[in-house]
Amino acid sequence: MSLDLNVYIKQADDSIIPKWIERMNQFDMECEIHPDFSFADHSGFLPFRIKFKNPENKEFKDKEFISGFEFYKDESDFQKELDSLQPKKTLVQRILKKPTEKLKYVNTEIDSKLADCKLVLTFNWGSHNSLELRMSSLSSSILSELTNGVCCYPADDIWYDNNTIVEEAYKELKEYENSLNPNDWKMNKFEGWDD
Repeated sequence: MSLDLNVYIKQADDSIIPKWIERMNQFDMECEIHPDFSFADHSGFLPFRIKFKNPENKEFKDKEFISGFEFYKDESDFQKELDSLQPKKTLVQRILKKPTEKLKYVNTEIDSKLADCKLVLTFNWGSHNSLELRMSSLSSSILSELTNGVCCYPADDIWYDNNTIVEEAYKELKEYENSLNPNDWKMNKFEGWDD
């Protein structure tokens, strides 16, 4: 099973990476992104080294893990997407030169933000590693917050409010993590960066 989170942004710049990681480390962990990561050319699995600060599961104490998510950056053209949803005029509407009603993609506020976004970042996570939800959910929400972007969960057409996005993401991932029995955790020990 795998799911996507999408973040629409104006631009992606590596100068934001330290702020991203600093914000990630405010959530009960010390993490480090792969040292070769760059928004300019990364595509595919994006690994992180993770160490819990005060783990509820004592087996995680003083251990480092590796996890991440599939990360993709693509161009986004909101107007083109909106135009593709616009219904075609009927023959009668064309003859009478009736204007068609302009559709909203989400709502006026989100649509105005999406209109300025030139890129979409996709965070694809799966259930084969218990930390993938944590890393993708926090990363997508934090990058949305830091860039004043727009984050959505397309499977259920959910669009998030940047004012509370990070705290809500953390709350949801903690509910998931707390629902796991100690034996349910699927973790990979960090043994260094593969080149």
